[in-house]
Amino acid sequence: MKKIITGTVFLLLTMPALAGMSLDKIIVYLDDSPNAREDIVVSNPDEETLYLKTEVYRVDDPGFEDEKRIRVVDPKEFKLLVSPAKAVIGSGESKRFRMMSLERDLPKEKVYRVTFRPVVGEIESDRTAVKILVAYQALIFVQPQNGKYQLEVTRQGDRWSLQNNGNINVEVSNVQYCPGALNCQKLNVGGRLYAGNTVSLDVPMHGGELVLLAQGREAEQIRIPIPASQ
Repeated sequence: MKKIITGTVFLLLTMPALAGMSLDKIIVYLDDSPNAREDIVVSNPDEETLYLKTEVYRVDDPGFEDEKRIRVVDPKEFKLLVSPAKAVIGSGESKRFRMMSLERDLPKEKVYRVTFRPVVGEIESDRTAVKILVAYQALIFVQPQNGKYQLEVTRQGDRWSLQNNGNINVEVSNVQYCPGALNCQKLNVGGRLYAGNTVSLDVPMHGGELVLLAQGREAEQIRIPIPASQ
């Protein structure tokens, strides 16, 4: 006697490769210019056919404590279009999904998350089982055409912070405080700084410079002078 599988587990990942589905990229940059578009290619390496649907989420106040991820379902509110919204991808085949932005003249970047979610109907098996469905989520940045990040070191009393005073995000890594040219201390600081975000440096600094790797659409090393204590 066959038993119908009633258990379905969804995993949401932001990595581009795992058996069942793969994405050629998980971060997409778009401009607020007419016809701005970019594609994500989804591949199905499995033997089973992949039935896929997409979900668009708008991210409000990204990087802050009150960050909200809001599912966009009203057609009047769609500023990021994903085509197709649904797809059937055969074994060993790929499908191109187009991201198109309708945003114009932005003062600050808009952030979206697009979920690629596999779907199934009823499945039968010789024994009770659970089928694991892996969903993927891509980050979509819609940026002003002349957008830029602006990293600055700020101080309040004895506390030092790194702040992004620009209007687009940047990912920082390999952060070091160098009081002298041959004397650098690696700091346990890193991650994505959205516009207006601040991260504590948690180290006393007196002159020298902060050296870090900044990753936007391209990577660059940045050196920020630190004023000597007054």
